Amino acid sequence: MAWPVEASMDAEGKEAVERIKAVVARHFPIYDVLVDFDRFAFYVNVDPSTLDTEFEALRLELKAAAVFPSISEKAGEHIINVTPAPRINPRSVIVNQIMLLLTSVTTVYAGAVLWASYSGSELYTLGTFANGALFFAIPLMLILGVHELSHYLTSKRHGINASLPFFIPFIPPLGTLGAFISIREPIPNRKALMDIGISGPIGGFLVTIPVTIIGLWLTAQGEPMDPGMGTGGSVMIMLQPLFQLFTLIIPIPENVALHPTGFAAWVGFLVTAINLLPAGQLDGGHIARAALGRRAKYVSYIAAAGMIALTFFYTGWFLFALLIIFLGLEHPPPLNDISPIGTRGKVLGVVGLLLFVGCFAPIPMTVEAESQSFTIDLVQGDANMTVPHGSIIDYAFAINNTGNVAFDVDVRLQTLPPLWGSSLGLQSDPGNMTSGTITVPLDYQGSETLLLSITVPSWSAEGSYGVVLHAESWDAHEFPLIINVI
Repeated sequence: MAWPVEASMDAEGKEAVERIKAVVARHFPIYDVLVDFDRFAFYVNVDPSTLDTEFEALRLELKAAAVFPSISEKAGEHIINVTPAPRINPRSVIVNQIMLLLTSVTTVYAGAVLWASYSGSELYTLGTFANGALFFAIPLMLILGVHELSHYLTSKRHGINASLPFFIPFIPPLGTLGAFISIREPIPNRKALMDIGISGPIGGFLVTIPVTIIGLWLTAQGEPMDPGMGTGGSVMIMLQPLFQLFTLIIPIPENVALHPTGFAAWVGFLVTAINLLPAGQLDGGHIARAALGRRAKYVSYIAAAGMIALTFFYTGWFLFALLIIFLGLEHPPPLNDISPIGTRGKVLGVVGLLLFVGCFAPIPMTVEAESQSFTIDLVQGDANMTVPHGSIIDYAFAINNTGNVAFDVDVRLQTLPPLWGSSLGLQSDPGNMTSGTITVPLDYQGSETLLLSITVPSWSAEGSYGVVLHAESWDAHEFPLIINVI
């Protein structure tokens, strides 16, 4: 079918108009026609009871002729605009295959890192990578794959051309940023838009449920570990409301690390929540546009503003805010933007909202840095003491670990007067005293009692003497002592 390139129609263009007009007239009575250089506008009478079926039949008939209709309402009049279909070049699936391969590699590597940390095994071994693939990469790729295939199959069911999934590789601990499909032609109506938008989150969520149950069961089999974090800090995650609900069924024992399969489930919930953000052309944007029509743009603005506000609590949301803004806050309308979604569509919209609330964590992940902080308290003796010549003064100090790891504190005396004697030791090992530096080991949230003995020679002159107890790890503390000799 030839398409006129300007308003002044030649014979071929007029013939094209008449052919399209005849197709439209088979479905809707036409009472006026306007021709522009990029569209034909047919003013039609509409029967609301048959609008859906007639417009869908018209869309499929014109699609075969490489043109698309869209219907809108303006000042009480219904207008069917017919425009040329976007040109779709045949694409090889080799890009999909390459991205799938790369993402498989990155998720297996991420799984190996998680398994090595979880089990305490060496990273670069065949067993570690096998366990990383089995317990993390496969469950996560299954969640993402079913999510995107649900979109793909729903698009095909509605007669919409869509690509196979494109997976996105990423660095550990996630290994991937998810996947997406490319919808290559306009969506026919709000019902189809709702179906396509909600199908992915529901499909992915249905796979996430058994992964969560298996992950929590495996977690419950683990052995309690030192509650302190590892050297270098720890990544802390916030469990989403639905994840927490499953922990009521399969509780996680105290101080037991989350199994990599449990973490794969956590990522599944996270991906579902991100996709359901009601903005732009995310799944949640599809759902909002289907349910709210043109008013969905305001929800999209609020969602983007909310992401920016949450950036102050979790910087990762800034990336998603930029992505939403870059891709566009407003969702293009479906071809039939008039027909309502009906009761079924409203129920699906509520399901999408509940899934978003259940899967969303405002601060999904935090990195807690290693801390080697401690305090020193004098528990025996006096910081300002008066003694006679030839005295032996005994002190006891409580050194308390207020950090989040186990570490050592080095303690020594400073400014001790010449020829005075001193010894340092631990109450837990009183037979091992030293006159030099002593290393005090502190367990996580633990405390040690340090013993200090100072000998004042009989020939010391009268006066006040200052002695400093110096203790240091990453930071340092000094405890001054005053000894008045009489």
